Amino acid sequence: MEEKSVIPTSLVFDVNGNRFELSNVDPSSTLLHFLRSQTPFTSVKLGCAEGGCGACVVLISKYDPVLDIVEDFTASSCIGNSKDGFHPIQERLAGFHASQCGFCTPGMCVSLFGTLVNAEKTNRPEPPPGFSKVYVTEAEKAIAGNLCRCTGYRPIADACKSFAADVDMEDLGLNSFWRKGDSKDLKLSKLPQYDSNQKNSKFPMFLKEIKRDNVFFASVKHSWHSPSSLKEVQSLLKLNQANGTRIKLVVSNTGMGYYKDNEGYDKYIDLRGFLSSQKSIRIKQVLKLEQQCQYLRQLKH
Repeated sequence: MEEKSVIPTSLVFDVNGNRFELSNVDPSSTLLHFLRSQTPFTSVKLGCAEGGCGACVVLISKYDPVLDIVEDFTASSCIGNSKDGFHPIQERLAGFHASQCGFCTPGMCVSLFGTLVNAEKTNRPEPPPGFSKVYVTEAEKAIAGNLCRCTGYRPIADACKSFAADVDMEDLGLNSFWRKGDSKDLKLSKLPQYDSNQKNSKFPMFLKEIKRDNVFFASVKHSWHSPSSLKEVQSLLKLNQANGTRIKLVVSNTGMGYYKDNEGYDKYIDLRGFLSSQKSIRIKQVLKLEQQCQYLRQLKH
């Protein structure tokens, strides 16, 4: 089958409980542009436009049909609002004076939220009420990919660490929750209470039921392919390299934000569609380091 006869695939996804289905997607468009122009969820901000500052971070949940699990990871909107009530993350960031201009705050919230969500999936002992299963070191690293240019990181880090059961309460800095000299129990009682099940959206069942082998999107200048096997990748390469088509093999594709002077490519081939396997522990080059570490930890237990 020649490539020109391939019918573009529809893209089905869910944003904060709202189902979207796009008949075709321009491969050069961004998730940020869609959220700000096509949905009411405009808390996500454009900062550096390079994928480096964290102002545009959102939490993405993806179903893996091979392992039958839902993966949660931050990729680039806020998790609460004044109408529905704020999440303890937002309340604690405010209470620890961890926001000044506020431009980076939504991204900080989502980065920490993603870390808490994944910590709750582990088989660690249940923490005391009000705490998460996250460790202090993990809470501090949660915002490693977020930039703040005005507040400074101490109050932000303190707000993050306040969710960890192994935190030293005396090590947390100035905040509006307690006074100097208050006991540890009193301090804990004054923190906005965290519940791991609070306002956690359930993964939509309709997304689990969608079965798609080869995803294809196209615009006037670009096309995007998501093959499901190595054989399909080889076929695409062989088909297009002969006519001088500029092809890029893609995993995350974050480099496009940084290398703005590049003219780009004609076709993008997404390699993530055939990486999962239950029969071996082979680690391929395109598997992210964090995914490798997480999988090896599971094997250890």
